[in-house]
Amino acid sequence: MNKLKSIILAFAALTGLNSCNLFLEMPKVTGNVYLDEVFSNRKDAEGMLWRSYHLALRDGLPEGWGINHGTLASLSGELTRGYSWHAGYNLVVNGPHTGEDQGCPANYDQGWEVIRACWIIIDNIGKVDELSSEMKEYMRGEAYALIAYRYMGMFYRWGGVPVVRQANEMSDDLNFPRATAQETLDFTLEIIDEAYSRLPDTWTDIEPGSGEKWTGRLTKGAALAMKARLLTFAARPLFNSQKPYTEEFGLRFSGNKEMIWLGGYDEQRYRDAIDANLAVLDWAKQNNKHLIFTAGEGNRNTFEDAIKDYGQGVSQLNGPEILLAFKVASDQTTYNNMNEGYNFSNYVYAGERSQRGLLTNFVRLYRDKDGGEIDWPEAGKETAPRPISNFGENIDKIEARFRVDICVPGKYGRSNDGDANWNENIWYMGSFTSDKEIESNMARATEGRGIGVPTKFYYGAGSRVWLEFPLFRLAENYLHLAEAYNETGDAVNALKYLNIIRNRAGLPSLTETGKNALRREIQREKALEYFEENHRYYDVKHWKHPDIGTKILGGDMTEISFYREGEQNTMEALKTYWDAYSYTGYWHPKWFLEPFRQSEVNKGIIVQNPGY
Repeated sequence: MNKLKSIILAFAALTGLNSCNLFLEMPKVTGNVYLDEVFSNRKDAEGMLWRSYHLALRDGLPEGWGINHGTLASLSGELTRGYSWHAGYNLVVNGPHTGEDQGCPANYDQGWEVIRACWIIIDNIGKVDELSSEMKEYMRGEAYALIAYRYMGMFYRWGGVPVVRQANEMSDDLNFPRATAQETLDFTLEIIDEAYSRLPDTWTDIEPGSGEKWTGRLTKGAALAMKARLLTFAARPLFNSQKPYTEEFGLRFSGNKEMIWLGGYDEQRYRDAIDANLAVLDWAKQNNKHLIFTAGEGNRNTFEDAIKDYGQGVSQLNGPEILLAFKVASDQTTYNNMNEGYNFSNYVYAGERSQRGLLTNFVRLYRDKDGGEIDWPEAGKETAPRPISNFGENIDKIEARFRVDICVPGKYGRSNDGDANWNENIWYMGSFTSDKEIESNMARATEGRGIGVPTKFYYGAGSRVWLEFPLFRLAENYLHLAEAYNETGDAVNALKYLNIIRNRAGLPSLTETGKNALRREIQREKALEYFEENHRYYDVKHWKHPDIGTKILGGDMTEISFYREGEQNTMEALKTYWDAYSYTGYWHPKWFLEPFRQSEVNKGIIVQNPGY
């Protein structure tokens, strides 16, 4: 998979647009001379596709969503906000804006760059004589899938967006208005079908002697997963409701309300989501893709098996649970913005991530090994710090996913047992103070470091510093099925798919059948299973989660702080701990959807989203 791991190959000048260009402007260079050059040989044509992979799939990742530092986890109440000069910090404090700098939706522009490049590939890949007719169709399928991936993301970020069916020329009318949400959904489904009809089930031995060389490229399974996620979002309350959210929250909107709403509630949307998610699982069974689950369906993993299975599920490169991953250049360079976003180990420099520890808001979601609640201190409600022995007891009984996800002082993590660079020597492990006055007042210790730091995506990684960020993995489809079945009143099937994920995590099965209570459990399970995987930021908005504005995407954020004697991260050095107020996050109902840049709106073509 060397080519996809070094996916930042020279991009053909034909694609033109960069992050400074404006919406749907033509590239600065065009013409048949570039077409002829790029599609005269396989290497250059593939280079254009690899660059499209890189730009398309980076959506939502560092440098791929309008900020250079941090991750979406800092917006959704998972991790703290970062440094004050980070765009993510400003989004947490002030919310999104419509300007031109970081914090505005810069990747909206990048999306059109990708889409145009992919239409060019679709139209011109037939000119490459070195490619077989079968490979040309596969590459067309990949280009269609990348277009669909960007449209999927635009759908749940902005609602209806312009529908563009070709690579435009200078003579074309570029004044594309916003489509409705339904038209955008229908177009994206159409493009996914085009991709599915052309993509292979597997890239193994796709050409004589190729073996595993192309493992990791888009497959039919990835296209099905895209369709399943898209239809699940379409079924959720933000778009699928009796009235648009503007009427519910008192927002003015000058455009056609069906740009931000599907026109009413229809339970069939959940049934369509069920069919789409079942199709993913059916495909997986036929193509050696499956949950990593030692105990197997109907059984409950032991704690140790839960550590191993979940750890491998989220970290194993090209593992059986992964349908598509963002593949970062794998030369093990010690610093890039993906490493800066996710790797806290002592194998890389970690200065810019030192203000992103786990918030207590999110810690409270984790259960104990038997599915019970854990008693954590709560800011403003206790009169004295707790002894560190209480912290140790809580960590000893917490569920397996936490031990994979987070490294905490004294108890460390379980992603890389015995490796000091992932445990006692890990960077910025928690919020510490040696000041007795801070301890006695239970004030925040070191800002931003919380109870510990993430170690997800690095189970068994050792000195590997890069990660392959999972974009689609099968646990999502189980949880989508639980969600959709519950919303259609089928608690039996909802529990079936929910309990598979719980049991894999070492938790006991639930028996709750009340729709509202079960919905809360499903949403909690999704939060934990997909911690730091860029789901929660979008999920909670489309669920219109009741905790938005108070605990998620706004409201008071708190973090565990420790009193420590000395500099060691050991239980012996830690003396007490408490929960402390950290900051208040921004929330306004306008943030259910994101803004278009004002410069685009000023052209008189794009209608701005409500409230901006």
